[in-house]
Amino acid sequence: MNEFIKYRREFHHFPELGWREIRTSARVAEILEGMGYSCLMGDQVVNTDTISFEMLSAEEKQKEMERAVNQGAKPEYAERTGGYPGVIAELDTGREGPVTAFRFDIDCLPYQEPEKDGFRPYDEGYISCNRDRVHACGHDAHTAIGLGLARALLDQQDRLCGKIRIIFQPAEERYNGAQSIVDKGHLDDVKNFISVHMALTAEGWPLPSNTIACGCKDFLSDDQLDITFHGKAAHPCGASQEGKNALLAACSAALNIHSIAPHEEGLCRVNVGILNAGVAVNTIAPNAFMSVEYRGQTQTITKYARKRVFDILDGAAKAYDITYTCDDLGEIPAGQSDDAMMEVIERAAKKVPWFEKIYFEGNVGGTDDASVMMNKVQENGGIATYAGIGCDTTQPLHNPEFDLDEDSIPAAIQMLTYAVEELNGRAQ
Repeated sequence: MNEFIKYRREFHHFPELGWREIRTSARVAEILEGMGYSCLMGDQVVNTDTISFEMLSAEEKQKEMERAVNQGAKPEYAERTGGYPGVIAELDTGREGPVTAFRFDIDCLPYQEPEKDGFRPYDEGYISCNRDRVHACGHDAHTAIGLGLARALLDQQDRLCGKIRIIFQPAEERYNGAQSIVDKGHLDDVKNFISVHMALTAEGWPLPSNTIACGCKDFLSDDQLDITFHGKAAHPCGASQEGKNALLAACSAALNIHSIAPHEEGLCRVNVGILNAGVAVNTIAPNAFMSVEYRGQTQTITKYARKRVFDILDGAAKAYDITYTCDDLGEIPAGQSDDAMMEVIERAAKKVPWFEKIYFEGNVGGTDDASVMMNKVQENGGIATYAGIGCDTTQPLHNPEFDLDEDSIPAAIQMLTYAVEELNGRAQ
């Protein structure tokens, strides 16, 4: 079995949620330094001020570090994280040339992977060992591809110039994973940026094995809000007129948010992902909590969605005579790949026999915080892309029974290596 497929299976077996990827970071750094790289870790990678509102407590970080060691991380690497996940390795050729950066996300999703016959991770013994944690978005494969690229670069470093920076990013599925790395300054000098994702789509269809999409231009911005409704408890039979029902206000708001009309200028998406309310079956609910997100393809659409969401929240609060508070978690911006970098991917893919069909443009169909890094590089005058690696899958992304064609991993490594040869090839 290919070495990097083995790594993929290892990371699949030990999935970790955003801001808890201590074992993954420790193993990535151990493998990279075994190759000869020096790695940045912990607060050398992420700006801790950026993530202060969502970071784990000191006690939680220590617990995650202990779990990582119990699951095979070397203690010295777990300690180097300081409880902050993320790893950056860089190949500095010592010769003048551009800085090219690659982003590989490392976190998982909060689902329970099924233990059933016929499901390959279960049959072959690499199913998740962490309850309610599963790599259902291909980040285990992304991590393996990043390690494979790092190895390939060492083999050809004498033919390269400039610097190649490989970023293993935490918390793509949460918030501020990419932003914390941008705020630390790691994209300030980057002129070329590439990120890849398994199993995207093109022309409205999932990308099967032996295909690739060279870039995507349909990133939606993503704003997330945590809303708490504040009502008043009362007995529903005794003095119900005294109660102020936060549960009903939240339900009314959720239904109306999902009724927001689309926008003629492009994609607009809203979702209430979490709703919790009440204290007891015989008490009018004095509180309710819900998490809301809205996405837009343009700034105009984003502003439209935001106004409608808050109109609905205001209306629900007024209708039920209650108040609400809002924690605004911020925005992951929209973004677009550059044609010039998509052409680099296209030329590289043509050199890899595994890729039998090449789509110039694919579809994200949503949001990925790689757009934060892409936008930063583009603001610097550089070029960027977010490419889709086609692979047959057992289920769509974000399904707990998701598994993928692992032959896509060595093909992606080879393709990215050819891209580096063009971007950072040494003049002969």
